[in-house]
Amino acid sequence: MSGCKKQAYPPLVNTQFNITSYIENDPADFSLFDQILQKTGYDGFLQPYGEYTIFVPNNSAVTLYMKSKGKTSIDQFNVDSLKNLVRYHVIQNDTITTDLFFDGKLRTPTMLNQYLTTGVVNVSGTSSYIVNGQALILHSNIALGNGILHVIDHVLQPATNTIAKLIDLNSKYTIFDQALKATGLYDTLNVPATSAANPARAYFTVFAEPDSVYQSIGIPNFAALQLKYSSPGSDPLRNPNDGLYDYMAYHILAENSYLTDIISKPSHISISPGQDVISDVLQNTTIQLDYDNILGVQYPGASVDRPHSNIPATNGVLHSLLGDIYIKVFPPSEVDWDLADQPEFRKQTSIFRVAGKSSVGLNSPMTNITFENAAATVNYSCQPANNGTYYWWNDVISLNNFRNGPATQMIDITFTSPIIIKGKYKVWISYGHGSETAGAQILFDGNPLQNVIPNLNTTYLGFTTSNISASGPVLEANGWKRYTEAPYTATANQFYNTVALFYCGIVNVPTTDHHQLKLVAIGGAVGTPTVFDMVQFLPVTQNQEEPRYFNRDGSIAQ
Repeated sequence: MSGCKKQAYPPLVNTQFNITSYIENDPADFSLFDQILQKTGYDGFLQPYGEYTIFVPNNSAVTLYMKSKGKTSIDQFNVDSLKNLVRYHVIQNDTITTDLFFDGKLRTPTMLNQYLTTGVVNVSGTSSYIVNGQALILHSNIALGNGILHVIDHVLQPATNTIAKLIDLNSKYTIFDQALKATGLYDTLNVPATSAANPARAYFTVFAEPDSVYQSIGIPNFAALQLKYSSPGSDPLRNPNDGLYDYMAYHILAENSYLTDIISKPSHISISPGQDVISDVLQNTTIQLDYDNILGVQYPGASVDRPHSNIPATNGVLHSLLGDIYIKVFPPSEVDWDLADQPEFRKQTSIFRVAGKSSVGLNSPMTNITFENAAATVNYSCQPANNGTYYWWNDVISLNNFRNGPATQMIDITFTSPIIIKGKYKVWISYGHGSETAGAQILFDGNPLQNVIPNLNTTYLGFTTSNISASGPVLEANGWKRYTEAPYTATANQFYNTVALFYCGIVNVPTTDHHQLKLVAIGGAVGTPTVFDMVQFLPVTQNQEEPRYFNRDGSIAQ
């Protein structure tokens, strides 16, 4: 933090003690927590060797906790409540030091099956770690014989309410609450994780919209919300065909994702019947949901209300939104994907789409490209003006040494696509042909497509002197189609006959989202760098020959 002194936490090593004996040997600080351990029987549990992380409240912290509960001694507490309290302060089978603390939940849940969160706060000019937004760490990283101990200044209080109860008890969510109850999703969200019949649906993440958001978009009450989404006469109760049910289910994820988990992935699948996807993007410090560009239209989405999010529950976590999110329904639509248009190249304004310019090779990972070999590179080049090449936007990416071995070569590469609308598509890919003789297996979201590029060499393009003048349907039947504005020539090794779109196969795109397209090298022979121009997703119902021309100036023509 700028202007703040970070509190240093040197590791303290005391391997002659295990956790229980360490606490017993410091009654000045821990006599009250020691009483809790003895009353619950957990003193014996934490004495043998193992791997634990424990957050131990000092005597002042326990005294404050007793006062808040109207108690004057540990003996006045119910033993079961104290057992839950201890289990909430202990992480089993993991040792977590402060270098593994992040602005979000810890990597392993507590023995109560709830996650702790950590962050950093400024206290009197010093940055200190805070746990659950409740307790400052006073001493940390105390290495003992069976784990790591952190001393905290307040007792951590576990969540006692389900997500449904948290929403029901908060008066700012009355419309959202009524909608959950009307659809039956309240019941889904009202089961503690420890009681869930289906482990895959034990934890949830909910993006709740307060009444103020609905009022800002002209929805004053629940009746107005139902009128907007439910068909006349439709009962939304557990009805996957009802619009209100879909809308509410779209706000729920079957995962336990705090905000750091949300931004760690570009999208998350909701529990809506269509498994519709919520996308996310971090803009400075603002987390924006569904900030999507679809078919050239930028949708604003909704910001996450960070101060009122990350609210833990017994079955997940609750977040609050500052806007409305909803399912967007579109028919399958054409995606023309320029592989050379990558963020790392676009920001290099001196070369990006500047004739005759090229980049230095970039290693993995890039924003939307990854490959296994750390020594391999992806290069960008924009062709010189009028040099006889006719790539779309006049630029390409090249892969150096794309082949299946040895290990020093680029054996595979994965691209993250633009948003593709849910539906059924034919997939086409364009590559420049040279002396490279390796082939490629193409996978969509990990599933191999029907057709394999047998060889990335010119002679395997499929055009011969007998079919250079073949019609579009004839070429398509053979798994090819032209797409450039290159002039006709009967010479087989000219651009008109060496660059085309190869038919990869048909895919069913399950969600409107970004997806993964992976190329795996087949064969070990290598020559000049492999050049790729574009990928095309065309709905299966669309004429596959249109659009016909992808021009060097970026225009598209029939």
